[in-house]
Order: sequence, then structure tokens, then C-alpha cells
Amino acid sequence: MDFYSLISDFFQRHLETTSLAVDALAEATGAAVEQAAEAILNERKLFSIGLGADCAGATALASLLHCGVLRERPSLPVVELAEHHIESVETGVNWAGQQIQALGQLGDVAFVFAASLGEPEIQRLAVALEQRQVAAIWVGNRGPGLSISVVDENVETRLTLN
Repeated sequence: MDFYSLISDFFQRHLETTSLAVDALAEATGAAVEQAAEAILNERKLFSIGLGADCAGATALASLLHCGVLRERPSLPVVELAEHHIESVETGVNWAGQQIQALGQLGDVAFVFAASLGEPEIQRLAVALEQRQVAAIWVGNRGPGLSISVVDENVETRLTLN
């Protein structure tokens, strides 16, 4: 059996869908970079939040900001709130919310990796962020405010920094 046509069609559909999504992603990513830069310049904190499966993205972002993407750039301040050994999503969201309540301040910015979170969990995190006046950038799922995601469910959203 020849799978070439099936594989070729899959990649063609994927490329078409992602090329149509680039405008929305580029605009949202640019706004996220501006918010993060403003927080850093004003000596505020960046949070990288990810629970369960989303822990990998949050850990990668924090690591890149701590270690630097290029040798010429110094490390940047980031608080990693990532946990993959959680008993339940609810427990993880409660833990992250408590950390935000304790550490968050006006002017801080949080990158929330939320692809595996449901609407109730997103709302609980959003309330904690709003109470501490921390700006939220949602990656992989739409939360209130700025979101870096693709509406089409057939496209996987990834944030790559290199």
C-alpha cells in the first residue's frame, strides 16, 4: 500500500492551516513580548506557569530565560510555577493560585501554559492573577486577556524559543 498521498495530504492541510493562523499568532506573540519586556525593564517578575502536561512548556521557557537564549544576553528573572507530579488538576491549580497570591504584584507578567486545562481551571487561575493584578499571557488555550493559541483544533500550538 502506498501511503505517500495520505502523508502528503496531511502535511499540505497542516501547512495551509498554520499559514492562515500566522497573522493572529504573530500579533499576539508581539504583544506578549512587549508586556514581558516592560515588566523586566520595570524590575517586575515574570511567571512561567504549567501544570501536568503543560509543565514541559513552562519549564522550557523558565530554563531559557534563566540560562539565556544566546551567550551575549544575561539571564532574565522568572519564577517557575511548574509541577508535573500533581494528584489532580484541581490540586495543581490551587497550588499555583496560592503561589500567585503570595508572590504576584502589580506589573508582573505570567505566561500560563494551559493547553490541558479546562474552563473552570482557567477561570480559577485567572481570578488569582486578577486579584494580584498580574497580567496573563495564555499559551495553548484561550483565557481572559492575551492568548497565544490557534482556534483550529486540528493545529497544535507550540511556543519555540531559540
